[in-house]
Amino acid sequence: MTFSGDLVTLTDDYLQAIEASPVMQAMLTGQVSRQGYIDFLVRLYPVVSNFCPMMSATLGVCADRLPELRRFLHQHIQEERGHEHMVLNDLRALGMADVDSVPQRRPALPAQAIIAFNYHGIRAEHPGCVLGMIYVLEILSSLYAGKVALAVSRTLGLAMSSGFSFLDSHATLDEDHMASLRKLLQLEECAESQSCILNSIGMNFYLFKELLEYGVGTHSGATSQPQFELPQIADADKAQKPLPQSAGCPE
Repeated sequence: MTFSGDLVTLTDDYLQAIEASPVMQAMLTGQVSRQGYIDFLVRLYPVVSNFCPMMSATLGVCADRLPELRRFLHQHIQEERGHEHMVLNDLRALGMADVDSVPQRRPALPAQAIIAFNYHGIRAEHPGCVLGMIYVLEILSSLYAGKVALAVSRTLGLAMSSGFSFLDSHATLDEDHMASLRKLLQLEECAESQSCILNSIGMNFYLFKELLEYGVGTHSGATSQPQFELPQIADADKAQKPLPQSAGCPE
């Protein structure tokens, strides 16, 4: 199968799994409490705050190679810079009392895994691995961010400007980003890193689903009652899913 075919199959499989998640279903239908939505933004914050630093680190690894990737990352950094402050501002608008402590908190386990995996990939495998993280975050934002913001804001009776600016702004912004990213992925420059990119996409999808569900009644490490109105999940559904296997990358 071609790279494009593999990409479509991989994306469809993971999107179906994410859409089937009880947590995603609750968010898309607005069955989320204010505290549940706050908890989601807090879990998301370290991923957002590391987005630009990770792309900057990739530029350092590229050095004078991969000019199209470097050009894409330079532009993307300019467009994404400061978005972590949007998350903090949304938390303030939602009434979170200790927002200033969020950047100092240890990230949730799946967020730690996302950050560590991607920094490792760009340094130890290939700088093109960063495109896997970008692809996953952009496609999830373009497909779901606006829908979640609208559904939850309606349930809570709040305006979009009162805690939903981050998600709402990425709904349309990331559609443009995806168009640019798809063009980049088809360039000859990315050919040598296609297996790395596919592996990164699979892992980032997998870990984002874990982050979405973390501590919301689907993990044994949960320390509080779920803030989402979830159906009962059978024990068989709680079993840990295997990690995606690495496809291997060129030196």
